[in-house]
Amino acid sequence: MRAVVVHEPGGPEVLRLQEVPDPEPKRDHDLVTVKYAGVNFADVRMREDNYVAPVSFPFIPGRELVGTTQDGRRIAALTDSGAYAEKALVQRGLAWEIPDEITDEQACALLLAGQSAWHLLHTTLAIQEGETVLVPAAAGGLGSIAVQLAKRHGAKVIAMARGPIAVATARNYGPDAVLDTSDTDDLAERIMDAAGGRVDAALEMMGGKMLTATVEALAPRGRVALFGCTPGSGIPQGRLIYGSKTISGFWLPDYYSNRYALRNSMNALFSITAIGALKTPDTFTYPMDTEWRVQAAHEAIAGLPGKALLEPAGFYNAANEWGWHG
Repeated sequence: MRAVVVHEPGGPEVLRLQEVPDPEPKRDHDLVTVKYAGVNFADVRMREDNYVAPVSFPFIPGRELVGTTQDGRRIAALTDSGAYAEKALVQRGLAWEIPDEITDEQACALLLAGQSAWHLLHTTLAIQEGETVLVPAAAGGLGSIAVQLAKRHGAKVIAMARGPIAVATARNYGPDAVLDTSDTDDLAERIMDAAGGRVDAALEMMGGKMLTATVEALAPRGRVALFGCTPGSGIPQGRLIYGSKTISGFWLPDYYSNRYALRNSMNALFSITAIGALKTPDTFTYPMDTEWRVQAAHEAIAGLPGKALLEPAGFYNAANEWGWHG
């Protein structure tokens, strides 16, 4: 089969398209023909050997996929790696049949991003109705879903996005206010101005000035959930102590052993998407037919207002560049 293989750490140029053996059968796993593999910042950090967990080379990237099992079931699945391929083995406890009302593109957008947003808000932060919640990168996959989930739960949502295009995209998901984080000067004050006071709960992924501003804008006993793989520094210790504020870490693979938690959240995400109560981000499809298109997907995600997908069986169509889907 054809797959993307990373033999050594590096930039997008280390993503090599090559023929590899089909996955070997494994107990409690299903062999899946991959329709789409999600492209995420975790894949970039693993490629760079800058991930939160150790990376062994060589490896096939990709931690989420949508595809078809050998018995014809259409499934969405989370993986440790291996999704950038024509076929992949998926653990049965981390795979879910896709309802007829949900498209393949929607299902892939609900996997890492949707599951993470759900558990960041409802498990780690345990947001309550009437609270004010701060969501960064609100034009992206996780942020856009988090905005909608928090609003659906009755929270006031202050969204953040970088640049005018991302700000305009974030507004489409219904936050109460959107801040442009192209400039982080006076960010804490701008957050509190937009919120009409301090915020009760926040997501954060960048560290440094963004984390400092987020903690400064927290109400007493406010809490922050750190997620993502972006290197950052500068835990504002004094600002945490004064105000009894809390920072919690979040990594979705730590939930993989709790199958009921992921099953229940996946079913909830499918249900509210099916009735139109949750809009998944726009998807941009990159055919996995040449190395440079795979590399382009990794280069694009930093500024992409939506979700990037690799299509192992896809081919480039100049009339519909990158296969955009609204």
